[in-house]
Amino acid sequence: SPQEKGSTFLQLGSSTEQQLQVIFEVLEEYDWTAFAVVTTLFPGYEDFVDYVEVLTDGSFIGWEHRGVLTLNLTDDPEGTRLRRQLREVSAQIRLLYCSREEAEAIFRAARDAGLAGPGYIWFVVGTNLGGSERLPEH
Repeated sequence: SPQEKGSTFLQLGSSTEQQLQVIFEVLEEYDWTAFAVVTTLFPGYEDFVDYVEVLTDGSFIGWEHRGVLTLNLTDDPEGTRLRRQLREVSAQIRLLYCSREEAEAIFRAARDAGLAGPGYIWFVVGTNLGGSERLPEH
């Protein structure tokens, strides 16, 4: 169960669709059927949301899609709104679509809100996350 695992950061360097296909295979393997989608306004986020719907709607698995949270990171320098919004997500499994820079801010806020430790599993998807030298510090 998610409680037994530490926070997991999965990074893949392939296309968004391929990344999502692999992620859903992992979710199915571990029987993690309840998840939420978290995106920023990073280009392609509508396609990401649509493709999650395609993968879950056409599946025989009883996915429990707990909704989409779309974050606007502007005008929130202290991350106050971001922490509040992340706390409102009910699922422990979070599929995050954003840029690398946004991921840094989101994980900082998640850590400050107590959402980055054991029991929370984040899958980070993005076209520009793969092939870099390091993972976000947080």
